[in-house]
Amino acid sequence: MNLNRGIKMLVKRGNDDELTVLIDKMVDDLSSTSSRAIPSIHRVGDNLRSINEKAYDPMTVAIGPIHRDKPHLKSMDHQKKKYLKLFLDSMGERSVDIYVREIRSLEERARRCYAEETLIGLRKDDFVLMLLLDAIFILEFFRRYNEDDERKLTNKEKDNDVIFRFGNVKNYVLNDLVLFENQIPFFVLEKLLQLSKTRDKNEVADLFWPLVSKSAQKSLQDCSITNSNNPPPHLLGFVHYVESLQFSPNLYANNEMKNINSAMELNEAGIIFKKREEEGSFLDIKFEKNKIYVPILAIADLTESNWRNLIAYEHYLPCRNQRKYTDYMYFMHCLIHDPRDAKLLRRCGVISTWAGGDEMVYRLMKQMGNNVQPSDMFSYNDVFEGVNRHCMKRKNTWLAVLRRDYFDSPWKVISLVAGFVLLGVGIVQMVFAILSYCKFLLPN
Repeated sequence: MNLNRGIKMLVKRGNDDELTVLIDKMVDDLSSTSSRAIPSIHRVGDNLRSINEKAYDPMTVAIGPIHRDKPHLKSMDHQKKKYLKLFLDSMGERSVDIYVREIRSLEERARRCYAEETLIGLRKDDFVLMLLLDAIFILEFFRRYNEDDERKLTNKEKDNDVIFRFGNVKNYVLNDLVLFENQIPFFVLEKLLQLSKTRDKNEVADLFWPLVSKSAQKSLQDCSITNSNNPPPHLLGFVHYVESLQFSPNLYANNEMKNINSAMELNEAGIIFKKREEEGSFLDIKFEKNKIYVPILAIADLTESNWRNLIAYEHYLPCRNQRKYTDYMYFMHCLIHDPRDAKLLRRCGVISTWAGGDEMVYRLMKQMGNNVQPSDMFSYNDVFEGVNRHCMKRKNTWLAVLRRDYFDSPWKVISLVAGFVLLGVGIVQMVFAILSYCKFLLPN
């Protein structure tokens, strides 16, 4: 509501109290925005960000409005302009006129994708320019990434590109493109792909495959991202969608707080951890008989950042959505209460790390579990219930203690057998002694 409308209200209401008019204005402003679409790009809330702020901040390139004014990211603006020129040259065009017109037509729709506080002070032309430069930067980056992977990028092209001149920079850019606060709407990328006249059925899959794990790349080829009824809102949403495709948990409502014992405690209760060998989603954890099958979790330098941003993305989804990554991290948080738990999982092949030892894994999982609340329809309800049923049976614990204390090495088995043999010999000797004594006492 503008100032003139506020003045008209004051005149209309005559002697109404000014505070009443102000409150009515606030309510009217809220009703005018109530029909607005739910935004998909936000600033990460303090409850998540305070644990590790750096996990959400880009290191090399700003995409979208939230980080665009940070000084250490300004150097990449020149590369964005270079990529714009490369894009136009590849299209045989000298002007950006057609692309500006198309992006301008999407401007209002794109604005609705952002929470209001992220766009303060951003004028229309500045917003359109940002979308154009960032979208073309993303498309050209992945085009060159694929060429570099196929060894089609010449040394001269690498030398003239600050990103591909050094191998580590392209990996940092790749990570920056899947940060929750560092996004532009996916439909902007789609529009530019359509305009570039090089799109085919699997264009998205062909272009963005470096963002997903090897196990998910088959799903990427088999699925139709852009024709989906619920297309991804941005690149991070794209990664979340593709990585989750192969995981279909058994869901049923259970509002009770979920919990299981730590890995060491479960092991003492006779539960064995096994690395899941077959292909599929790394989220797919199964419990069968007394074994928990867990796909390998590889922990590297950027693992924490990747997971925190996926969890932040899920945090802002409507409640009806399944929070699979949050549920997975809650599961791992329950398992690892101590460095010894991390050591057990590492020895079982469930955890692989290049970024530190068992103490580091324990601290990481402890921090990752802070302020994390699992889904109402928890993805691992069936696993938790199966594990807890197993642990409630005393015979399972007794058998586990027996195996741990007496059958964990050949020498203990030999000692136990020898002990039973000696006990048997002792009993036989005692029986013979009693019989001899009784025979002595009985009269002839």
